[in-house]
Amino acid sequence: MEKISLADIAAAGAVGQSKCCKLFARFFFQSPTMYLTQHRLSKSMELLLNTDLPIIEIALSVGFGSASYYTETFRKWMGKTPSEFRKAKFSQD
Repeated sequence: MEKISLADIAAAGAVGQSKCCKLFARFFFQSPTMYLTQHRLSKSMELLLNTDLPIIEIALSVGFGSASYYTETFRKWMGKTPSEFRKAKFSQD
C-alpha cells in the first residue's frame, strides 16, 4: 500500500541500489520496480475476483497512487481494464 522506492528495496536487502538491481536481474529476470508492479497487479487481481471492493479502493490498497494510473498499468499488462477483467470472470460463472 505504501510508496516503495528502489532505495527501500535495496535497504531491506542490506545492499546498495546497483547491487539490488543486479540481483533482481539475476534471480527474477526483471528490475525491482517491475517485480513490485507485477506483485501489486497480482494482488489486485485477487481482490477483483474475490471482493466487491470498488476499483479505486483496490488500486490504493495495493499501492497504486491513483485509479487512473492503476487502470492504465493494468490494461498495459492484462490487455483489458480492471472492470473488464472483473466482468469477464463473472460472465464465466
